[in-house]
Amino acid sequence: MPTLAMLGPIELSQYIEFLDPSRLPEKIPKGQGGSPVNLLCRELLSRGWRLLIITISPDVQEEVILEGNNLKICVGPDRPKHARDFFAREREYLLKVLTRETPDIVHAQWTYEYALAAQASGLPHVITAHDAPINILRLNLIPYRIARTLMAYRVLSRARRVASVSPYIAQHIRRFMFYRGTDAVIPNGMPDNLFTRQAIERSADQPFTFATILSGWAGRKNGQVAILAFAILRRTLPDAKLIMFGYGHGSGEEARLWAREHDIETGIEFVGQIPYAKVMDRLAAEVDVLVHPALEESFGMTLIEAMALRLPTIGGKNSGAVPWVLDYGRAGMLVDVKNPAEVAAAMLHLANNVEARRELGQQGRIFAESNFHIRVVADAYEKIYSELLGEST
Repeated sequence: MPTLAMLGPIELSQYIEFLDPSRLPEKIPKGQGGSPVNLLCRELLSRGWRLLIITISPDVQEEVILEGNNLKICVGPDRPKHARDFFAREREYLLKVLTRETPDIVHAQWTYEYALAAQASGLPHVITAHDAPINILRLNLIPYRIARTLMAYRVLSRARRVASVSPYIAQHIRRFMFYRGTDAVIPNGMPDNLFTRQAIERSADQPFTFATILSGWAGRKNGQVAILAFAILRRTLPDAKLIMFGYGHGSGEEARLWAREHDIETGIEFVGQIPYAKVMDRLAAEVDVLVHPALEESFGMTLIEAMALRLPTIGGKNSGAVPWVLDYGRAGMLVDVKNPAEVAAAMLHLANNVEARRELGQQGRIFAESNFHIRVVADAYEKIYSELLGEST
């Protein structure tokens, strides 16, 4: 079996079952997260691929190597303030491992340091584009994003084979990033156990509950519009509830401070960042509708998670990949998420219409399983891997 090198951010705890327990260090590095990378790697391992994962982690000072059956993970240091030199040391480490391990083909995640190392190696490779650098820069004009955008330009102007996670990203990199290589759209995938789970039937005496899951406050995540829309909704449905999950939305964090300052925090539970499994448990048990007010999404895994649970969703009609993920309104409601009154109207419509909720929930589930199941994603990448292996012989 050939060796596939996967370069990207991962959460190392997701690989414990694949590693040799007798060779595990006392403390396993945490990693950088990378949910879509973890899910793809786990699926590939289950299919028998020989996998070399090369990554970096902020809690590593010297290289850590973990091994198991058909799996080797090499973890290097991830410095603070690395954007100042365009991740030079991190890229040096990634390239050093590629040169040392000599995999047959390479798959680099994101169009930044991992992709630059893959290109420098000269090995057959594919790059997955997960975001729209220019649009992110417009919404976050800070030095870090400027450096990242320059890195993406260098990667994409030279890339020959890129898989974009949505048509929105594919269009963006061609229009703004000088990409002229082959076209492929392969979304992020979700695991089978998500699709075998369903939301728990809620009793009529429970308050109608909305939720948001946002990885950051304000900016392109646009959480303040969800709060404003909920305040409008409560004039008609005073017993309604909003649960806000994610970084920046905890009890003492920016979202609550903003809501308190505007005197509109009543009815909102500011949960903040909690483990993923607990978020999913609460979605399944307590939530009737997911509201996703983000101004821009390259994909939208939060939407897929709700759709898999048959929860109706509300998203932005101009929010990047969101219309595509919601099948252009057939698998979720699309609104102007810059307009709190329009968001509130959609929330009220779903709260008052059982049949609309059931229909959107069912269509969302069907569309998500057909298009975003991890087996569909892995099948698409295996075709590319086969082509790369043909090029290497």
